[in-house]
Amino acid sequence: MNEGFNPEKIAALKEQCKQAKKSFIYVTDEQQPDEDSAYFQFVGKHDGKEVIFDAFIYTLRAEYEMAVFDLAEQRIKEKFPNYTNYDEATEEQQDYLDLLIDEIESEDEVGVSEFVNIEEAVDFGIGIDICLNVDEINDEVIEKFVREFNDGTLELDDSVYSFSYAAEEGDEE
Repeated sequence: MNEGFNPEKIAALKEQCKQAKKSFIYVTDEQQPDEDSAYFQFVGKHDGKEVIFDAFIYTLRAEYEMAVFDLAEQRIKEKFPNYTNYDEATEEQQDYLDLLIDEIESEDEVGVSEFVNIEEAVDFGIGIDICLNVDEINDEVIEKFVREFNDGTLELDDSVYSFSYAAEEGDEE
């Protein structure tokens, strides 16, 4: 049985939230989000039943940076078929990857938009990935998300954004 549906686990999480005076609890060891992301749990409803949502939230800028890096890693294999990952790359491969990243950003090839992905086939509760166009992840952002998600009032921005440095420089002119 998925313990995230267990009424005792749900009651325990509700109590932890009450003690913390929040609608969620952090799952990370530090119990604090970093600027770009946070791992937390909250109680919500799914198919009319209470369940624990195992959630990861991050900024749209972080999503953009991951998408640019992933695209550059796909392209580097054209020149370096033996490339496996950045940590094991040669200095030449790392330099080329940096060049590809700059090229992708300057051509404004990547765009991202807000999303919420729900995954039911997980070991605990229901998994949920949240990507929002906010400057940073903090308690207020998470509280607002949990409230709107549970109230059914969450509205995602479907606009496509680019965070390329070239685009930012162009905005300042």
